Amino acid sequence: MPNIKLILQYDGTNFSGLELQPDMRTIRGEIEKALFRLYKEKIKIISTSRTDSGVHAFENVVNFKIKSSPIPILKITKALNSLLPKDLRVIKAKKVKEDYNCRYAAKKKTYEYLVYNGDVMPPVLLNLAWQVKPGLDISAMKKAAKYLVGKHDFSSFCAAGGDDSNFVRTLYSVSVKKKLVRIWDGSKLEVVSCKFSGNGFLYKMVRLMVGSLVEAGLHKKSRRCCAPSHGLCLLKVVF
Repeated sequence: MPNIKLILQYDGTNFSGLELQPDMRTIRGEIEKALFRLYKEKIKIISTSRTDSGVHAFENVVNFKIKSSPIPILKITKALNSLLPKDLRVIKAKKVKEDYNCRYAAKKKTYEYLVYNGDVMPPVLLNLAWQVKPGLDISAMKKAAKYLVGKHDFSSFCAAGGDDSNFVRTLYSVSVKKKLVRIWDGSKLEVVSCKFSGNGFLYKMVRLMVGSLVEAGLHKKSRRCCAPSHGLCLLKVVF
C-alpha cells in the first residue's frame, strides 16, 4: 500500500486549525477533500503538528496511505495544488516506507513567534505578529528564556483541551532577539523574534511561553498569558 509524505505551507489566518471540526474550514479538511477528488477514495492524513486556529506553517508534514498510486509521484504536487485553496500549498510529495508515520518519526520541531513592539502596527504585519505597545526589555526576556531550555515538566504551559497525558518535553534552544523583516525594497520592519526548538510541544505551549516571556519583558508579575495565534509559525520539522 503506497505511503506518501507531503510538505505543506499555509497561511493559517482563515483556517480553524489543522484538525477536523464540524462546519469549520481546516487544513486537514481541505487536504482530505482534495485527496478524495484526486484518488476517488476516502483518505485520512496523519500530521506531524496539529497547528491551532490562525497558526501558520512554513513546513508542516503529513502522510497518507492509498490503495494504489495511479498518479506519478512527480505530478502529485501540481495535481493537489490545482485542487487546494491558494492559502494552502503542497511544496513537495515523496513516497516513503509503508510503516512510516510522520507524527512519530519527527525528532525536532522549530516554531517562531513574532511580536511587533510599537504604537502603530504596520498593516502588512496584522496577520503575522502580535502588537505589544509598551516597550519590552529584551534582556529580561532573554534571561527568562534560559529557564525554559532543557528537559522539564511543562504542564504549566499546557492549555486545557489538549489530549496529552505526559507533560515532559525537551527544549533544545529558546532564543529572543530583535530582527528586521524586509518585504519590499527599502522596507525595514523591526520585530521581536521568539524561536523555540524542541522534541515536541503541548497544546498551546509555545503561545503560553511567549506570553510569559512578554510578561517578563514588561516587568510584570508572572501570570498565565496566552499570546494570540496569528504571530506563530511552524518553521521546520526534522526527522
